[in-house]
Amino acid sequence: MPNWLILFITVPSVTAIIGWITNLAAVKMMFHPAKFIGIGPAGWQGIIYKQGHKFATGVADMVSENLITPEELASRFSSKDLEEIIGKHMDPEVPATCEEIADALIAEGTWDNLPDNVKDMIVGQVKMQTRTISGEVFETVQGNATDVLDIHKLVYDQLSGENVERLARLTKRIGKKEFKFIEYYGGIFGFVIGLGQVAAWQIMQTWWLMPIAGVAVGLVTNWLAIQMIFRPQEPTKYLFGLITYQGLFAKRQKDIARDYGEVAEAEILTPKVLIETLSEGEKAEEMTNMIVGTVTERIRGEVGKFKAMLPIEITDEMLVKAQAIVTRRLIERAPAAMPELEVYLADKMQVRHTVEDKLGTMPKDDFEGVLRGIFEEDELTLILVGGVLGGAVGFLQGILVTSI
Repeated sequence: MPNWLILFITVPSVTAIIGWITNLAAVKMMFHPAKFIGIGPAGWQGIIYKQGHKFATGVADMVSENLITPEELASRFSSKDLEEIIGKHMDPEVPATCEEIADALIAEGTWDNLPDNVKDMIVGQVKMQTRTISGEVFETVQGNATDVLDIHKLVYDQLSGENVERLARLTKRIGKKEFKFIEYYGGIFGFVIGLGQVAAWQIMQTWWLMPIAGVAVGLVTNWLAIQMIFRPQEPTKYLFGLITYQGLFAKRQKDIARDYGEVAEAEILTPKVLIETLSEGEKAEEMTNMIVGTVTERIRGEVGKFKAMLPIEITDEMLVKAQAIVTRRLIERAPAAMPELEVYLADKMQVRHTVEDKLGTMPKDDFEGVLRGIFEEDELTLILVGGVLGGAVGFLQGILVTSI
């Protein structure tokens, strides 16, 4: 077999492998390793994990500024619907609650000594007021949605710290085709450059051109592949109109928006996370104060209706005790209502639809930021790594051609 044919077969094949391997390495380095490996400053940690704080902040900025606000989210719920859900689970507790309040405020056995018709009337009134209180509590929270719900922090917390793995999975999902593009086109570009290497060797017969070309393969393929992912943002004709090309990420905007919406609904802005944020997060104290204030105000307003039926004067201290009992009962019964409440919230929140619709129609410049920041963070490092690996393999090619 002629030497030129051997070179024609082997060199482009090797440069294709160089391009594929260097780009594959670049992609892997975005996600691996999860923990820093090395000594001192010499080492590596996957870009997603190393810069998790920054990327999570970026996603939180985008969601809170462009996709959904606390006011918009709160407006999707109905106080009447929530009254029904909470009331359904509180109604069975009302007789015991009334008995506890009467015995605590007056004397043990007070409730049992009341006539049945009076007890029935009080229980009926309290059931009605319990539903009213539930609705008023929600309306109070709804009117102060910005104060009690921090969408930015909610999203950030779900993607950073111990949850950074979720950020990695989200990034892999929305950028799956772009990452494959980088890998495969590394091989294609490498093959084309390999053909140029063969021509250069046949003309100049200089072995050290191989490592130089290897460096070029690693640098150019990584840089060009990243550019082709994001540019051009709109379909553009090339080669006298024979080829039309659009950056892969911009072209897939609708598909990516759908993936983003599905992940957001399933793992980030879920009913469970929303409830936990309101009840356990930094704003929980404000939420509790709103509930206590609403319950206290309602109890004060209703006491007058029962004064004539009670044997003693109701003091402020008694009202505080009654408020504490009602609030405790509400909190104790809350877990029983959670499954039904979560189903209701999931139906009304419409997270997937909102994210898919708004992200799918977002201006291309803004949309590009969803993924571009991850590439830009260490783009130069990834390109240089490609050059180093390409040069090393090119050196081996130089040995190969001189031995043929």
